[in-house]
Amino acid sequence: MSLRQRIVLTLVGISVLLAIPAAYGLLALNDVHGITRRLDEHGVGATDALGDLRNSVETASDAQRRYVALYPLGGLVESNPADTIGPRLQVDSAADGARRALDQLKQDTTYADASAPAELQWGAIAAGIARERALLASGDRAAADSARQTLEEQFGQMEPRLDRIERAINTQTGREVQHAEVVARRAVTTTLLALALALGATLLIGGLLTRTLLRPIGELRRGMATVAQGDFDPDVRIPDERPDELGDLARSFDTMTEQLRELDRLKAEFVSVASHEIKTPLSVIRGYVTLLADGIYGDVNDQQKKTLEAVSAQTDRLARLVHRLLDVSRFEAGGARLELREIDLRAFFDDLTSDFRVLAVQNGIDFPVRLADDLPPTILGDEDRLSEVLGNLLSNAFKFTERGGSITVDAARRDGGIQVEVQDTGVGIAADKLPRIFEKFYQVENDAQPRSVGSGLGLAIAREIVEAHGGTIGAESQEGQGTRFRVFLPERPPAQGPS
Repeated sequence: MSLRQRIVLTLVGISVLLAIPAAYGLLALNDVHGITRRLDEHGVGATDALGDLRNSVETASDAQRRYVALYPLGGLVESNPADTIGPRLQVDSAADGARRALDQLKQDTTYADASAPAELQWGAIAAGIARERALLASGDRAAADSARQTLEEQFGQMEPRLDRIERAINTQTGREVQHAEVVARRAVTTTLLALALALGATLLIGGLLTRTLLRPIGELRRGMATVAQGDFDPDVRIPDERPDELGDLARSFDTMTEQLRELDRLKAEFVSVASHEIKTPLSVIRGYVTLLADGIYGDVNDQQKKTLEAVSAQTDRLARLVHRLLDVSRFEAGGARLELREIDLRAFFDDLTSDFRVLAVQNGIDFPVRLADDLPPTILGDEDRLSEVLGNLLSNAFKFTERGGSITVDAARRDGGIQVEVQDTGVGIAADKLPRIFEKFYQVENDAQPRSVGSGLGLAIAREIVEAHGGTIGAESQEGQGTRFRVFLPERPPAQGPS
């Protein structure tokens, strides 16, 4: 499966996982909407019908009382029959409203049972109203009064039945509201849980994808950094058999490093052969120059002698460069041999101090060499090579430290070996140039520190010598404030293989 397919499938999976809680939330909202709709259709409608029924019953009761009070009976000439028309019409209108409200409640199956007693009671009230009107029309006052008392009792008995309908509406509404609350709480809980699980799964999938992508990329980045530092055999842990684009990159990277190793080997071999071959003609040139300067082939004047001396100096310089190139090539090829023997450290540092003491006096530079009391008396190493390392560090320090400055050498026991620090108060090295000072042919150049005369091989050889002893070398510097070189050497270097 290609990397693109993995990314697409991961994004689809994450989308599905995030869509599941969203879909469930929509379903829960739809359920709540259904409950709201039922409350609107049934609860609100039933409440309105009950209100209309109450109003109709109250209106009918009041209007019937006025009707009875205004009805002319028993020779009450002051009563006008026309005055009873309004109350009678109000009773009839209220009766129609009560009937419509009861029909509406009856049609809603939810409240049919609760409204049945009220419907029966209203039937009795309607019959009582009709009977009372008939008795009033017949002029039977005693019977009419009895009917009036019975009708009042029937109106009074209607209220408990209306309360029953109200309780039924409140109960049903409470159930719906409670159901809505349960659905809402369940929806919130389930949605949050599903969202948390979806987010967890999304993070897991995203983490796996990120690891799948970033870990190989990080390995390639580390490998490229190693190659950039000149090590063409990086340990990059990316399986070559991966079928995706990262596998292609890993295979291309392996091919590239293999070609770089071969080119580096050929370069080292060429430098070694060329340097070795150059030594012979240089020796011949030096010999002939010496013979010419000594007048073996005839007299030479002063100008010619100065020219021959310049040629001889440049020949010597070229010979030293060839010698250094050979050293670098041998160390890189693993063919350089160290002449290991016990080194008396205090005598070693005394000799080193005496070699540079005159230079320090001539340049007015303070040059203390401090040996710690815990410094071991001897270490195993190649004295000439180690003298070359420290001599190179001190030469650079004196080269870039102005008169009145200070160069300090400190040596002490450290972690099973010795640590030597060479610190100066010279011009220092810029931070962006410091990581490259141990590269072959690299020379620092800036306004405060112009390119010096040299080959750029001294520090590269120093590093090879120190590492061949199993030690380390590093530098710290701040431009304008000096440089500190730190060399660590084990008391016993690792065993050397056969040359």
